[in-house]
Amino acid sequence: MGLTDVGGPLVELASGIDALYLSGRGTLPVELLARLAEARLVAEATRKAQPFSMGGYDWQLQPFGLLKYRYRLEHEAAVVGITPSSHFPPVWVQARAEALHSVGAESVVSWVRGWLANEGAYVVLAVSRLDLHSDWQGWDVCGDDRQRFVCRARALATYEDDGDLTGFSFGNRKTGSMVARIYDKTREIEGKGNDWWFPLWGDRYDPTRPVTRVEFEFEREALREMELSDPEAVFGAVGELWAYATQSWLTYRDRGGHSDRSRWPISPAWTAIQESSLALGSLPRARIDAAGTGGGLRLLMPLLNGCVASFASWLGVFTIAEACDRLPSYLASYELVSKRTFEDRVRDKIASRR
Repeated sequence: MGLTDVGGPLVELASGIDALYLSGRGTLPVELLARLAEARLVAEATRKAQPFSMGGYDWQLQPFGLLKYRYRLEHEAAVVGITPSSHFPPVWVQARAEALHSVGAESVVSWVRGWLANEGAYVVLAVSRLDLHSDWQGWDVCGDDRQRFVCRARALATYEDDGDLTGFSFGNRKTGSMVARIYDKTREIEGKGNDWWFPLWGDRYDPTRPVTRVEFEFEREALREMELSDPEAVFGAVGELWAYATQSWLTYRDRGGHSDRSRWPISPAWTAIQESSLALGSLPRARIDAAGTGGGLRLLMPLLNGCVASFASWLGVFTIAEACDRLPSYLASYELVSKRTFEDRVRDKIASRR
């Protein structure tokens, strides 16, 4: 299904903060940087993530960096970059969507400040990127409607999949200001396995209809122009940011007789989007993890089924039980050949999903 398949009453499913990036300026303890350097050497030598304790929490230190940050640390709540360089803020944080939608952005920021304080780091956090979203069913948009959008940004891109319109994007991220995306969220879930969105949408969600996401990305420059930096100030201005984005920066209009599209009337559907609650949707982390596991297995099963069937065909067995009975000895032999244990591979897979 694509965006053109949408129909029925307009229903808001969820809305709020979907992405949060923080930068931290200040100083980090010399002892922390020394421990990071030592652990990074081990990670590089073994080419495996290393367990690392920081601020009272267990992290995975990767053998590679994060953007321009030498040290990449991963936790179920965030991905963190740390650098000893004086050319960048010493700390960079990308909150995971699962954490934002389970405990909330304010709690994530409190958690970041907590482990920094526990580590003896003197760091002041600022928001470097904020994404706001609103998910809807019942909004009918097609490729021909691109002219009905009026946007302050000049760049407009359309996306299709197998002939179906899957979304629009407005603006250019290279400007460091604002970007908007309107796309088929259900199709994205089918491809990524993020099935935890379904229980988050709850009883409002109709599985027979696709979901259209409206999403605005506020980069550092846009926030600076609005004199927003401190996380609490940014969170307090979420309503104003959404109003600016949907009333001044981007609108969707019904066709009119005037040659100036900005004088066309605002579509009733867009009026509803302008009035998005930005407070719908939260889910306990356990349910998000469970649904995410189900989504990941859903994507994996076709590949796993094919591999096991091929394995069985080479051995001349025809049942699942027979194939699975023979599998352990072959996996154990491969451990010796590859010089990597099955347990190590599993741990790496778990770390890569965090």
